Amino acid sequence: MLALGLSAIALLFALNLLLGDVSIPVSDIFTLLSGGEVENNSWSYIIESRLNRSIVAIFSGAALALSGIILQVYFRNPLAGPGVLGITSGASLGVAFIMLGGVGVVSFFGQIGVIVAGILGAVSVLFLLLLVSKFIHNAVTLLVIGLMFGYFTSAVIDVLFLWADLDETRAFVIWGMGSFEGLQTADLLLMCGIILLAIVSSAFLIKPMNALVLGSEYASSLGINLKVTKYLVILHTGVMAAIVTVYCGPISFIGVAVPQLVRLIWSSKNHFIQIPATLILGAALALLADLIVRVSGNTLPLNTVTALIGAPIIIYTIIKLNKKIA
Repeated sequence: MLALGLSAIALLFALNLLLGDVSIPVSDIFTLLSGGEVENNSWSYIIESRLNRSIVAIFSGAALALSGIILQVYFRNPLAGPGVLGITSGASLGVAFIMLGGVGVVSFFGQIGVIVAGILGAVSVLFLLLLVSKFIHNAVTLLVIGLMFGYFTSAVIDVLFLWADLDETRAFVIWGMGSFEGLQTADLLLMCGIILLAIVSSAFLIKPMNALVLGSEYASSLGINLKVTKYLVILHTGVMAAIVTVYCGPISFIGVAVPQLVRLIWSSKNHFIQIPATLILGAALALLADLIVRVSGNTLPLNTVTALIGAPIIIYTIIKLNKKIA
């Protein structure tokens, strides 16, 4: 099944390079990818843009999906995710403070400042959730509180619009629709490097996650340090959700829907299997969503497409949960 998932990524990646507003012969695409030159010089910029966009989709989908499965295991709630719990909204608030903070703020802080602000926003919300979770043990109630955090940060962002000029407001609204497009090579390398580091280091969470499936007391009996695990969860999910949000906007549904698909397809509860499967399926779903956006002539916002794909999966999960309770 993992091989099938990798094949799907390869196929979708190829289609994302082939399809677009401008039709480019397959032979010329191979020539450009191999470093050669073609008669139409503008095609090289188009292929570079499509290539960067596809790579961003792969890393973003993988990062959001991995964040989702980590949060679902830690909070023991199949509906947890960076968007549902308000973590993405926290990152958006951090970005809003920079983008809507006044003329020249972005140029003063630079891209690193935006990244740091996004990470601080995401981690702050996650810290608040972990604090609240000490007093509230009901999973549904915790989800509602996460949603309230999301609404609160959205309200603060609306207030920030009062101080923003027209250009800043327009840029933030477009960013908020979500897109894998527009990253230059330098930003692409920075984003993918941070995500890759987070994905590789998440291997340290596999053993704790396998134990936490059976409860925190069982995990403690196996020698799992729950305090260290908590900080690792904050660090990994906060950084991955924030970096994707900073560069691509608040992408919805992938973080919640992909782990559910993994559990439907792979019966194993071992996260040595589930995490690679989540990464592959997250990348494939993000590529599929971006392909649909591309085929629509970029008229459909990315979040509209991810909602069309992810919402039915989440509805199915809720129905399954209600049957188990009944």
